Amino acid sequence: MKKLIFFFLLISTFLNAQHSKKLYFGRGHNYSTVYSYFVAEILILNDTIFTRFDYKLPNIKEWKNYKKYKPTKETRRISKKGNFYVFIDSINRTEIFEMHCLKISKKKIVYYSRNPNGNMEKEILIKGFTFKRKK
Repeated sequence: MKKLIFFFLLISTFLNAQHSKKLYFGRGHNYSTVYSYFVAEILILNDTIFTRFDYKLPNIKEWKNYKKYKPTKETRRISKKGNFYVFIDSINRTEIFEMHCLKISKKKIVYYSRNPNGNMEKEILIKGFTFKRKK
């Protein structure tokens, strides 16, 4: 009986680990001369792969039909550093220093801007765009 319970616990843990795919959604004005609105989807796989799909739309009325437009796709690796996620170089696994870091929760992703001369723990971060969980 104990072996059977252990087996079911092992299987349920394995199934939960396989289902670590999270999709986040955001939309807003981008103040471009050609496109005035955008929709973005962020897909997080296994808490390490970050894929962003950006859809540029001619106006706000088109946002519900954004899947008709061709997105630009960007895939990167992320890693947790303190309370934030940072972008990681895929080849040598070092942090890519950028102006942005992310705070990821079950309900949303928040972009933060940081000072190029400081680190995340000691400086004041400026809150940026927020993406809400879709799936």
